[in-house]
Amino acid sequence: MLTPRGASTPATPQPGLPADEAIPRLVELQGDRLYRLALRLCPTEAAAEDLVQETWIAALAAWPSFKGESQPYTWLFRIAARTCGRLQRRRAGEPESFLELNEPVVGEAVQAGSPPRPREAVQAASRRLRREAVRTHLDRALAQVPGDFRIALVLKDIADFSLREIGQILDIPAATAKTRVHRGRRDLRDALERLGAVASLPATDTPRHVCLDLLAAKLDAMDRGVPFPFPPGEICDRCAALFRSMDVTLEVCGGLQKGGMPAIFRGRLDALLSAR
Repeated sequence: MLTPRGASTPATPQPGLPADEAIPRLVELQGDRLYRLALRLCPTEAAAEDLVQETWIAALAAWPSFKGESQPYTWLFRIAARTCGRLQRRRAGEPESFLELNEPVVGEAVQAGSPPRPREAVQAASRRLRREAVRTHLDRALAQVPGDFRIALVLKDIADFSLREIGQILDIPAATAKTRVHRGRRDLRDALERLGAVASLPATDTPRHVCLDLLAAKLDAMDRGVPFPFPPGEICDRCAALFRSMDVTLEVCGGLQKGGMPAIFRGRLDALLSAR
């Protein structure tokens, strides 16, 4: 049986533990994270639930052969990545549209204290509008990102795995994982622009190699989860607009790290695994 919600967090299962004990522990520890990942990779909620169920069934069968060469959670998400690819091939192509986001817009709470000055109020309203536009179109934009780049991007910016962990999950070098995440972010930003969720970038006279170097530095900062401040006037308007749109997108993606399996689906999963 799965661990009831509200119970103490179980210890990470170790190799040699019986599958009927190890997998319920993993469900408790990683089930919500896996469900959130599936929602971003699948065209419908039903398809996401299929992916989750197929992953746990495969994990239950494969656990006796798990030797501990990696962390149990990276082992689990490697199974999920392979299962996702298999189910997508079964559906004969990439989905044309994804689920609409139903999570609240993040970061909109106003701190207590004095009301913002007019300029600050305008800037705050502009940020809220940008977040709302990205939130509304994010899943459709994700559907336009090629599969290899999309799954790497989702694992990093939504599931919050490190580049090293993504490499382990996808069975690729960490450097390749980094390349895919960076390409995914750029492709996602371009897709959001096509959908009208972010503004088109202005022209610039700055040499292209300078802009590319700045973009590489910005993407590296995003990987590390640190700010990439730039004083006004020290970079071109095009780079400034690009970085603002990437920050908004990352903020919205970060908000998707909350939430988990609905209780009804969790109950079905419990019954499915208990019957095996």
